[in-house]
Amino acid sequence: MPSAGKTKRKKSSRKRSELDSALDQVTDESVAASMKEFQDLLAQAKGDTSELIRQNAQELEERLVLLKKKKIDREDFNFFVENQKRDLRVFVDSQPAQSQERAEKLTLHILEIAATKVVPVLIMMI
Repeated sequence: MPSAGKTKRKKSSRKRSELDSALDQVTDESVAASMKEFQDLLAQAKGDTSELIRQNAQELEERLVLLKKKKIDREDFNFFVENQKRDLRVFVDSQPAQSQERAEKLTLHILEIAATKVVPVLIMMI
């Protein structure tokens, strides 16, 4: 029980990545909401029980870091996203009906947010 009006803050067990640090610098409220959604979905995907979902999340994060460091360009990133989407549609469709929505959110939806919301922010930061 917390003592005399003090509340204990639960420390986050999630390690802050280089990408998280960059996205946390966004101050525009509407953009920050998209970045928060992306970070939450990425964290969920990286902890998912499906190896394919975890692998996609890790590769997506790596590509975003490479883009931020200018080691790949936006065209390379978009090529990666399109290839991932094509492969992941097959995966999502093969999931049981009750799992398809979650699988889609942690694969296709996260790729879409990355391509349309995160990449423009990272490019502006460079």
